[in-house]
Amino acid sequence: MRVQDALRAALREQVGPAARGNGFRGSVPTWRASNTSGDWAIVNVQSSSWSTAESMRCVINLSVAPAPWLAWMEEWLGARYPKSVGESLGLYRARLHPTGAPAGADVWWEVNDQAGADAVVADMVHQLQISGWPTLTRLLEKGAMLDQVRAGDLGMMKRASFDVFFARAEALLIAEGGPSPALDRLLADATANTMATQRENAERFEAWVRQRSARKH
Repeated sequence: MRVQDALRAALREQVGPAARGNGFRGSVPTWRASNTSGDWAIVNVQSSSWSTAESMRCVINLSVAPAPWLAWMEEWLGARYPKSVGESLGLYRARLHPTGAPAGADVWWEVNDQAGADAVVADMVHQLQISGWPTLTRLLEKGAMLDQVRAGDLGMMKRASFDVFFARAEALLIAEGGPSPALDRLLADATANTMATQRENAERFEAWVRQRSARKH
């Protein structure tokens, strides 16, 4: 049996039931959940493109895409996003790694045979239980994503390195409450601190968010 087939079987048998038990639907390698606001949480098991029939590496991607962020992605990309939201569209994106992986290191699971696939997926289930499902479920709660942005933590992205991005993200989320001085300040700061080469995109974003907030008023 190819390791890819062994992994798919183990994911179907172990992760599938855990996903359904946590309110997620889908099939190998992606499961999704949504709330009444149209926000989406995604779990995706990504396999390395360098995998062979005898050996492969894989990692778990976590993603949360709030409805306002998806609306902006649709506007920015100039095309409607797919009906099944992919993890790459998330505002919050993070990864789960094998038990014992050093903090901050992008370590992937390795599968070399069927027994290895079962063991790897058992560890994936464990990591999802302690860090995956609880995080994604929390971020689908009302106001939780805004709190996450204000805490400066969007998984792989931290405010210390992406200050303008975080200002835009916060502006986008609070715009759902209509115009406000806080929204004006965030948009002004984000646009003023954008690199000259990105000024046109920043101004486009600001105009779009202001229009959206006016409709919410």
